[in-house]
Amino acid sequence: MTDPLEIAATALTLVCVVLAVKRSLWQFPTGILGTGLGFFVFWNSHFYSSAVLQPIFIAIQVYGWWFWVRGNNSAPPPIRTTPLPLILGGALAALTLAFLGAFALEAWTDAAMAYADAAILALSIFAQALLSLKRIENWPVWVVINVISVVVYASGGLWLYAALYAVLFFNAFWGWWEWRKELRSYSPETQSAPAQAAR
Repeated sequence: MTDPLEIAATALTLVCVVLAVKRSLWQFPTGILGTGLGFFVFWNSHFYSSAVLQPIFIAIQVYGWWFWVRGNNSAPPPIRTTPLPLILGGALAALTLAFLGAFALEAWTDAAMAYADAAILALSIFAQALLSLKRIENWPVWVVINVISVVVYASGGLWLYAALYAVLFFNAFWGWWEWRKELRSYSPETQSAPAQAAR
């Protein structure tokens, strides 16, 4: 029987990501609630890195909520781009930390798929930070995370989460397209037109 917590966490996460694509502030309270439930789902399934990720996600989402409202001189910020070397460097740093964390997990716990789970942890923190800072490059990073997550969660029997991340794989392309469309609508002189009004 599917865990009711997993059903609730999956549904809230899906709603949160769709709201993120649409640049809605409602993504943050929805995501915080879904993330809180996700902690218990992952901990009970021995995906300790994914469990640890949830409180970190909550902290980043709280900051993102503030940033999306007041991060541009007390006004909503526009979507921004980030140089490719910074994205690659951030991803490499995240994976390095993931490797070290996974080594410790394998040595001292009964963690399931420690290295892949740790990669999800580290890359997700990086991607969520980019999203909270309204950086469009968060979407390609989520594509990579979603591929890893489908394999890991399916292997661990978390079928709803595996299905969720399969959907989120395609959702990330939609997110990129939507955010790119808004970015291109900005003034070429400043590339800093006011962000879309929060819904």
